[in-house]
Amino acid sequence: RGEVSGIAHESFDGALVVKTLGREGDETARFRAKALELRDTMTAVGRVRGLFDPVMEALPVLGVLAVLLAGTSRVGSGDIDAGQLVRVAYLFTLMAFPVRAIGWVLNELPRSVVGWDRVQRVLTAGGAQQHGSSSLPADGGPTALTVEAVTFSYGDSDVLREIAFDVQPGRTVALVGATGSGKSTLASVLVRLLDPLAGRVTYDDLDVRELGPGALAAVASLVPQSTFLFDDTVRGNITLGADLPDDDVWAALRLAQADGFVAALPQALDTVVGERGTSLSGGQRQRLALARAVVRRPRLLVLDDATSSVDPSVEQRILAGLRDAGLPSTVVVVAHRRATIALADEVVLVEDGRVAARGPHAELLRTSTGYQDLVHAYERAEAQRLADALDAESEVRA
Repeated sequence: RGEVSGIAHESFDGALVVKTLGREGDETARFRAKALELRDTMTAVGRVRGLFDPVMEALPVLGVLAVLLAGTSRVGSGDIDAGQLVRVAYLFTLMAFPVRAIGWVLNELPRSVVGWDRVQRVLTAGGAQQHGSSSLPADGGPTALTVEAVTFSYGDSDVLREIAFDVQPGRTVALVGATGSGKSTLASVLVRLLDPLAGRVTYDDLDVRELGPGALAAVASLVPQSTFLFDDTVRGNITLGADLPDDDVWAALRLAQADGFVAALPQALDTVVGERGTSLSGGQRQRLALARAVVRRPRLLVLDDATSSVDPSVEQRILAGLRDAGLPSTVVVVAHRRATIALADEVVLVEDGRVAARGPHAELLRTSTGYQDLVHAYERAEAQRLADALDAESEVRA
């Protein structure tokens, strides 16, 4: 059942990919195969239960009948009297319920064993984070961020290797690097979604592992690559139930360059965006996710490629607004566009999980060959993306 449910859930989640690649038939066949396997298994179980349950019900009755048949002849021969026969028959009657109970237990045991195994895997899973009792003032202005020799790995695969850098309060730092260099993992470590195997991350010289439950979320916000919106209104997705005035919500939307399209929605802030925000474009969903983080005025804001679906000009206005609007935040952004990177006060180049170079954009262009190659690769990719977009637009017009 779990496998069938998993395939169904996966197919629904990936409906767009399945549809665009014309794989509906293959997905249907995959689901049908598992569904037929489940049907055959449940049919076999039904046959066993169809035999087992009547037998368990009949055994006590057959036992009483056997006692009465055998006992009647014994009573006739004088070996026992009628009272003894009745007592023995009554004892068999009393045994009927325990026998049925044993049958029910044996019937449910395989299912219970599977359920127990699943529960045990959850209960014995390690990795629960330990928290301290410290806190930081939520309105203390931009935080100073320090990363000290952070190392992290997934199993035997090292992702971060003694990463070290610091960010002064209120500064904007761009993390750049090739795909798979460890940028997203580093972003998760900065807000303690992951704990490093070695080294530490500090806010205002306080180790994030010393912060109490909920204290870190009050100080830092992460906008991840994958955007999730609830089947709720625009206001509900931004406030997440917090009692925030509409003025603050609109201010956050303006910073995220989302106020224009939200105002144009049928009910503005009260418009329901649909499950996972299906009524909005990818760029619009990303801007709402950014507004959701900004409205809390975090002291540290981490953007993990959070504007990848946004037009380059809009992305530049967003980052310029974050820098110039007086937001009390230190900003760390994973970026892939030269214009975006150039807006940062400092750039950290990550290669194979290490800091390969660090400094202002213009300086790294002069001094770092690796950075030059990366920026040129970004420019070629952006030019190709724009060319593809123009070709697609021309085909539509034609």
